Amino acid sequence: MIPKIAIVSVVRDFAMYERCIRGNPHCRGGELVSIDNREQNDGIGVCYNRFIESRPADEEMWYVFCHEDFELKESFVPKLEFIDRDCLWGPIGAATEVKLGLYHKWMLRGSIEECKKDGSLLRQIGTSVSEGTPVETFDCQCVIVHSSLVRRHHLRFDKNLTFDLYAEDFCIAAKERAGIISRILPLKVCHWSGGSVQPRYYRQEAYLNGKYPTVCYTGTSSWILGGNPPIFRRLTVAAKRLLLRK
Repeated sequence: MIPKIAIVSVVRDFAMYERCIRGNPHCRGGELVSIDNREQNDGIGVCYNRFIESRPADEEMWYVFCHEDFELKESFVPKLEFIDRDCLWGPIGAATEVKLGLYHKWMLRGSIEECKKDGSLLRQIGTSVSEGTPVETFDCQCVIVHSSLVRRHHLRFDKNLTFDLYAEDFCIAAKERAGIISRILPLKVCHWSGGSVQPRYYRQEAYLNGKYPTVCYTGTSSWILGGNPPIFRRLTVAAKRLLLRK
């Protein structure tokens, strides 16, 4: 049976939304939910929660939370038919491989295209992996979750994370509270927002670090360093931040 899907986007640039989602033939078959955020400029987590709380309590549907500039380049409706409803899914995420207890290798899992908003500097990022490969967190550009999982565990986005790290927090909270695994769903996509990390990110990262004082997770732009992580991980984080700010 073809799964029911709602593609949910918080929109400020409707021309970009038209290009990537509403006018995209690969989004056909899904309910398109555009949340106009031009006047209120609410945090994305607040908007997503408002959507969740507006839905029927017994709904059976995949929720695809994605940016207005997230362009699908293939139909993903068939891919959702057989994947595990008890996991979170996304096209790209991050994990850390620890070697000899000393070297902490940060890595992207999943592969997508990325470019500037004008289409320039198109590049491929990440690493292709098989469907179901686990990650610690997803990038904010796309998180896929089934309504039944949201309902059963009362999953919500953190309203304090306005425009960064709300997806990472969603993954961490799901794992810490309910043991829910985040897994990669390989998709051909292009994200039209390549660029450097904004200063706002580091303020929200500090909040997230304080929220999880006893754990350490990997994000696509940084580590979430709760507790007292090993000195080697701290040094790698510092080096990565320097590279991101160039």
